[in-house]
Amino acid sequence: TESEFGGLWQASEESERFRWSGGWNWKGETPGELTLGSELVGRMRTRNWIVDVPQAGAAGAEHLPECLLKEPNAWALVPLVHFGELLGLVLLGRPPVMRPLDWEDFDMLRAAGRQVASTIAEERGRRALEEARRFDEFNRRFAFVMHDIKNLVSQIALVARNAERHADNPEFRADMILTLRESTEKMNRLLARLARQEEAALGPAAPFAIGEAVAAVVSNVAHPLLTEGDSGAVVVADRAKVEQIIGHLVQNAVEASREGTPVVIRAAREDSAVLVAVIDRGCGMSADFIRNELYRPFASTKTGGFGIGAYEARELARAMAGSLEVESAQGKGTCFMLRLPGAGAVGRQPATNREEAA
Repeated sequence: TESEFGGLWQASEESERFRWSGGWNWKGETPGELTLGSELVGRMRTRNWIVDVPQAGAAGAEHLPECLLKEPNAWALVPLVHFGELLGLVLLGRPPVMRPLDWEDFDMLRAAGRQVASTIAEERGRRALEEARRFDEFNRRFAFVMHDIKNLVSQIALVARNAERHADNPEFRADMILTLRESTEKMNRLLARLARQEEAALGPAAPFAIGEAVAAVVSNVAHPLLTEGDSGAVVVADRAKVEQIIGHLVQNAVEASREGTPVVIRAAREDSAVLVAVIDRGCGMSADFIRNELYRPFASTKTGGFGIGAYEARELARAMAGSLEVESAQGKGTCFMLRLPGAGAVGRQPATNREEAA
């Protein structure tokens, strides 16, 4: 249009108010806000109505704000309409040779206004999606932390209940202090994860005997556990994350089991991998739940459950080039099978049965 300047206002929450968004070659003070009459707004929204500002001023239009009528170089006020929504307004300054707007100008400006409106709508959608992603990431991270806190609280609650019966036992007191110390360290790590505003990344993969990770988990569980199989089988992974996975699986198995019914943790070599099976004789899961709900966050068969443990365990296993599988039958129990990359053995040990109880 060879206009000498232009200004952009975007719609606010109030349908008749538009806030200043930016200008091109704008001279002097910029009006922070425009307020249009409801009749004009309706015509702009439904008919892409373009205002010839000089002609409207000469006709004594009362539906335009005073700041536009007093602007001597204002020329065309163009609505930005996207699928029936008035997203904003563009004010064009006069061209070098002043003339009234004709039908060709109207057609061209409507097409340009729709293009600008589409660009603004796309940018708004991109920003909204980015914001939603940030909230989703925060909610997902916070859900994982809440799940881990729930498990720690369950451990401490079991210790507190057993303290009523075994407080006079020196061995129990030593185990209780160790559990409380480790729970405190885990809580501090969870707080650090939140403070970093990011999900804790995997540490470097290193070889270690799977029995070491199993023993670390067993020492913090106040429920009968049986450890079996080849505890000397070596895996190459992030040990802290492996302990986290096994801890999730054991906690789920304990919560599904009746009091006093042991949970079995079995380790075995399998070709170039190491298999850790966590087996319970609890209520089990249906095939439909396993297929559609088990690994979906916030779906749980347990009252008050977060539905996060299995999902997080599977994602951690995949991140370490492993896998997590499950076999279950309602009324018979569940077996979770964790496979991790193996690296020979530290020293093959015979299979043993060992019951751990707080």
